[in-house]
Formats: sequence, C-alpha cells, structure tokens
Amino acid sequence: MIEFGLAKDLTRIVTVTDTRMERILRLATWPLSRIGQPKSVGKTEAVAGFLEISHASLLRIRSRGRLSGPVLWQPVLGPSA
Repeated sequence: MIEFGLAKDLTRIVTVTDTRMERILRLATWPLSRIGQPKSVGKTEAVAGFLEISHASLLRIRSRGRLSGPVLWQPVLGPSA
C-alpha cells in the first residue's frame, strides 16, 4: 500500500479496520492515526484512521519486515526507493 501510494503521490490513506489489526500495524511501525473512537461492528471493535504514506514509513516497514526491496509484482517505484 505504501509503494502504491508513493507512486500515486499520496501522503496518507484512510481506512477502517478492527482494533486487532490496528495493533498489528503499530507493531509493524506503521501506526494508525485515529479519526475517532472505536465502534462496535458485529463482534469486533472497528476504528477509522489515517496511515502515513512516505519514504520514511516505507523504510520503517521494510526494516521491521526485513525486506530488501519492493514487494509489488511490478514495482511502481524505482530501485532506489
């Protein structure tokens, strides 16, 4: 998502996810900036928020995941990104 977002000149994306996924994103060094409080949706708690799209966030995710380069099948970024 970060690679694609950078290719499209995005600076952030908005998403709705459950609080368990929010924790995973935080552990992956890509924290969600909440828009509001969690809401019950069925049997889970959902939260809306923004995720940063930047070279810094891409480098953090790659470092945390031990990734050496792009993960998209056809990279949308140059090899130096």
